[in-house]
Amino acid sequence: MNHRLLFYIGWLVISIVQAINTELFDDEAYYWVYSRFIDWGYFDHPPMIAALVKAGYAIFHNELGVRFFIILLNTATIFLVQQLTYKKDDRLFYAVALSIAAAQIGGILAVPDTPLLFFAVLFFRLYQRFLEKTNLISSLLLGFCMACMLYSKYHGVLVIGLVFLSNIKLFANKYTWVAAAVCLLLFLPHLYWQYQHNFPSVQYHLFERNASGYRFVFTTEYILGQIAFAGPIIGWFLLWAAVRYRPVSYLEKAMQYSLVGIYIIFLLSTYKGRVEANWTAAAFIPLMVLSHRYLVQRYQWQKWLYISLPVTLLVVLAIRLYLMWWFPPVSWIKRNEFHGNRTWTTEMHQQAGNLPVVFIDTYQRASKYWFYTGLPAFSLNSAYYRRNNFNMWPVEDSLIGKAVYMDVPDNSDYFKRLFKPHGWPFPHDGVQQGFYSFARVLFTDMNCANRQTRTIEISTKVSVPERYREYFQQVSYCQTAIWLVLYENGEVKTLINTGTTVSRLTGDSLRLLVNVPGDIGDGEYTARLCIGTVLPGFPTINSTEFQLCVK
Repeated sequence: MNHRLLFYIGWLVISIVQAINTELFDDEAYYWVYSRFIDWGYFDHPPMIAALVKAGYAIFHNELGVRFFIILLNTATIFLVQQLTYKKDDRLFYAVALSIAAAQIGGILAVPDTPLLFFAVLFFRLYQRFLEKTNLISSLLLGFCMACMLYSKYHGVLVIGLVFLSNIKLFANKYTWVAAAVCLLLFLPHLYWQYQHNFPSVQYHLFERNASGYRFVFTTEYILGQIAFAGPIIGWFLLWAAVRYRPVSYLEKAMQYSLVGIYIIFLLSTYKGRVEANWTAAAFIPLMVLSHRYLVQRYQWQKWLYISLPVTLLVVLAIRLYLMWWFPPVSWIKRNEFHGNRTWTTEMHQQAGNLPVVFIDTYQRASKYWFYTGLPAFSLNSAYYRRNNFNMWPVEDSLIGKAVYMDVPDNSDYFKRLFKPHGWPFPHDGVQQGFYSFARVLFTDMNCANRQTRTIEISTKVSVPERYREYFQQVSYCQTAIWLVLYENGEVKTLINTGTTVSRLTGDSLRLLVNVPGDIGDGEYTARLCIGTVLPGFPTINSTEFQLCVK
């Protein structure tokens, strides 16, 4: 049998075995919930991952179904990368591919990075065709692929921009603009979805994810993380080889611009906050191709790759076995996402019965409970957390006024400090009658002005689901307070009752006059407007962050 066929069959089979025997990690369960509400967009990501999960889960109703098309795309990605390398040394390519642990282990995970990588390598292949045959067909295919990249993950815009930047002559080519027009036309449904929902992804990714201040550890973690992400043993060597390579064609130049540009852009992003290692995943394509092209002509350097490969494969094997729970969980991993999900969800189901479960400030547990029990769950995102797609789905609507089982966080000094001035008791896990929250209400376009000493006027637009307006006039809910929550260093400093209730949410705008208590020091604060819930002290987040001055 041909060695290429053996390699790819082995890659695929191992991935399937891993997928079947590994429980979902947090975000995979979240994307599975995405797939139950197919739409043109989501709070955190574009919709490609939801479509792939839905298609796979229609075939297999388990973890394999969630990951099925992801595994196929991952295998196809490695195959297409090989088509971009020199054909004369397949053995070297296998060594490069197997040295990148994330390509093997991460390739089974149902996350947006995998379709992004597939369409990125396809984009480079179609760009190569575009350079060879600059015609209408090439431009249409290129535009379609660019749209698919953007539908996979917003980071695709970096690949597109850096490739075009590497070849300025493209901007004078009419077929380039045809490709751009096709991409824009195909991406319009998602842009319209963003417009309809007040651009939640833009607000979250560009503004709300910023840290309260720069820390040097953000940069050092990023640099070390990227070296490890490129390969736990030999990643530094592959990065060095890829950067050392001198491009001899526009395609190679485009890949090097993408490689270096992506790493630099996210390095600069560390000045805004922590950068996750996988955000640079699109750089894997040029990393593999360029490092292979550099090493294929330098036999003296290849030995380091071959010497390190057995160690890398042992590390990968250990991680695979650990994820499949062949090894017991280790204490130094604080958040063990892959183990025990069936156990804790079953135990909670026994406590809750068939009641819907409302989780406080954890879309992860809500998503996993829904997946493993088959019963709907809801994440109530309070002022201490962040907004996510549970603020947008109609899950909350079906729970208002009904009995639910509440899963609340542990009491702590943090909550005691905030609850004590208001006399709020801290809630406990258990059945809650007459549940209500109004997380789908959204305040936007905040304007703040100081009217007199320690009095702030806030003007805002209001978006309210039509059914909620009826609730706001009912006796059970009309006295629900609207809160102004102030933050300091990323944590809640205080919750201020605005003196206004939801009964005033009858139009598309609202004006609030808020008196700030004297014990709150003067200064600039980050703030949000929040609406009370059935649990005192846990109002939902109902606005994006905004700045106000107390004086």
